[in-house]
Amino acid sequence: MGRHAASEFENPRMIPDTSAWTPIGRSANADFFEVETGVLAVVPFDGASDTADTAAVSIQIQLTHLRARGSRAGTIVFMDRVASQNSGARDVYRTAPDPTLQTCFALVGGTMFGRAVSSVFIGLNPPSVPTRMFGTYQEALSWIRQNALTR
Repeated sequence: MGRHAASEFENPRMIPDTSAWTPIGRSANADFFEVETGVLAVVPFDGASDTADTAAVSIQIQLTHLRARGSRAGTIVFMDRVASQNSGARDVYRTAPDPTLQTCFALVGGTMFGRAVSSVFIGLNPPSVPTRMFGTYQEALSWIRQNALTR
């Protein structure tokens, strides 16, 4: 499976196998990884709550990594593990991303709840960069790779 280990996503509540990914940070509610050049991943802790404060830290971890590398990336976010996300968090994700560094967000939601949280996130306050919802990690990864070629 190489660096992308996708089979662990057959059960959407399962924790992704991040052993081949490069850790780039940790916040109060998630771990952050570089999956490959041009692709970051956010893996929330199970039952995570997302607030304006945790959202700001999330964006900062990603931007700090990208600035240090002098690169751009799309970000995969595993939404099934998020228990709640308030309007303050959605406001941060709408305004704080830097489109010169963050090319897109791919929200992976395999459960009904994960897809519902993703739908609210996209529908109420879409981020300033392209953002889409996917049922699987592989779909999200393919979209980010394609987006990188066109942006």
